[in-house]
Amino acid sequence: MRKLVTALLAGGLLLSLTACQPTNTAKEHSTSQSTTTKESQSSDASSSSQSTVANLSPKAALAAINTKIVQDTGTTNLLKTPPKNGYWTVSATTSGDIHVIQYKESTTSADLQSDALSEWQYQLTWRDYNDADTAAAAVNAEPVQDGLPTVNLGKNITATKAGAATAHYLHWQNGNWVVTVQDSSTKDEAQPLAEKVVNAWRGDSLPAPSDKGAVTLLTPATDASSQRLVWNDGERLYTFSGQDPLATLQWAGMLGTVQGSSDTRDAGN
Repeated sequence: MRKLVTALLAGGLLLSLTACQPTNTAKEHSTSQSTTTKESQSSDASSSSQSTVANLSPKAALAAINTKIVQDTGTTNLLKTPPKNGYWTVSATTSGDIHVIQYKESTTSADLQSDALSEWQYQLTWRDYNDADTAAAAVNAEPVQDGLPTVNLGKNITATKAGAATAHYLHWQNGNWVVTVQDSSTKDEAQPLAEKVVNAWRGDSLPAPSDKGAVTLLTPATDASSQRLVWNDGERLYTFSGQDPLATLQWAGMLGTVQGSSDTRDAGN
């Protein structure tokens, strides 16, 4: 993988500046003065830059990162809202035609950007296909089957129920989204989770697929990518994943179109 985002902001928001070394031979006294002056200027600039970065608000920090991601990748669907009590540390990478943005909550602006995150909370990936039909097929949204037992989840939502003793599945459709809740334990926790999802679901609470979207939620969660939302926006296929089902749905709903720094600065919590 190569790093997509190489700097947060041009100029004043660089994390560090190295002192320039003189390349021309001069008198020893003159060279010493020149070197000392440059080192002092570099130190002052570095201190000023560090202070500026440390003073970035969460909104401005995320705006800076988003602007650079937009410039480097052309994508516009990014998280526009920082965590309630802090910042996002963001890793932006690419491998072949697959782009990956990872987010991790932080209480400080010291590390707004990372080459890679060994531990992350939310991940957004995308890949472009040749056409929208191919991207929609890659969503793999299984239709709700007829003839299966049903469960009332409230708000006029009825899910089909399938599975065995250690794997229960609830399956229903909400607009262009097909939702699957799986309980891989013996506690039959699929229905309580599904009811919470239905109760929290609003018509505009998730991105709008141009064709299809699939939500897969797992209880109990096994890793950071246990909860997944996959949808297509034309020929582009997006996947958003996290570990907590309701929080993953909530943050997926905060993905928005980013045109530049002015838009992201207006995003609120």
